[in-house]
Amino acid sequence: MIKKNFLLIIIFCVFFVFPNYAKTPLRDELPNLKRLKDYAIGERRVFKALKYEARGKFKKANRLYSEALDYFLLANEQTPVSLSIYFYLGFTSEKLKKISDAEIYYLLGLEIDPNSTKINNYLGQFYFKNNKVKEANEILKVLEACLCEDYNELKNVIK
Repeated sequence: MIKKNFLLIIIFCVFFVFPNYAKTPLRDELPNLKRLKDYAIGERRVFKALKYEARGKFKKANRLYSEALDYFLLANEQTPVSLSIYFYLGFTSEKLKKISDAEIYYLLGLEIDPNSTKINNYLGQFYFKNNKVKEANEILKVLEACLCEDYNELKNVIK
């Protein structure tokens, strides 16, 4: 009986008399977690959408592409001139069948870096898918100098 009363008194003291003592120290040691930047959120949405698309869940993938596009637009407002943001804006616009927007964003990315193999590759594939074979071949000529994987990939798509 004495042990039970003693235990109750200790519990009472720990929680009511010394409230800071009951807190776990790990909780207080955690750093303040900042909200992810819009670009990182958009990039995560694209990767998730690609996984859903690979599984054949196109409705979910399109919803995620749409969310990603919104985040990339917000990121573009914060950092107006970024090659990677223009690439993802073009990529998500293309996935959402916004053909003219996709072309504009890819071309804006090429204005920043005309030798970007990644954007040239995707723009060449975009042109080929939209029956602009002449433009796709011009992009292929630009990539020919790099002799990289992007060149081979675009060459295989066109042939």
